[in-house]
Amino acid sequence: DGSRATDPPNSVAERRMVALLGYTCDLYTSAGTLSRVQVVAPVVDAQRAGIPADWAGAFNLAPLPDLLGDGVMYAVDPRAASTVDAFYLDPAKRVRCLSELGWAAFRQRIGLSATRMVNHLDDLMDVGRDVWVEIALWERWNEAGAPPHEFQAWLDEPAPALGGFTLRSWLYRGAHREVANALSQALMEV
Repeated sequence: DGSRATDPPNSVAERRMVALLGYTCDLYTSAGTLSRVQVVAPVVDAQRAGIPADWAGAFNLAPLPDLLGDGVMYAVDPRAASTVDAFYLDPAKRVRCLSELGWAAFRQRIGLSATRMVNHLDDLMDVGRDVWVEIALWERWNEAGAPPHEFQAWLDEPAPALGGFTLRSWLYRGAHREVANALSQALMEV
């Protein structure tokens, strides 16, 4: 940021609110900790960014309505996406976690920003369904008191009852009920 194009840029380091742009499998390691490198984009006040109330023409931003519970409309600016070391992220300060529909709408806006192509929310929900089922299974695992860091390894074990394929491969082929049954069985043994 310089006042003239010939000025050298001024670097400023400040803590800002950001949105994580990755999927759960990109955000966390198999041990359940944040991956070292995270892709983030800044969260901005939509009104200050000049976004009209009906979002007309604001193809390059993703809305986050009432993010802080203060009635203010915020937005994610994916044009300013960058990587950051997870050291700078504090999971205890997480503000919100999107619902399945919210995540689909968020991905729709990120795609719109990059391509100007509108993907239908139903299609995005279908594409993301296996991830949501995996998250729900992991929550069941944790609620049962099983070690959280062992879930991913369990999911990657070959399952003799499923032809020797891993539970993950069955999960991502749509065999949600079968993997949920295998989870119930595994939790009875814990």
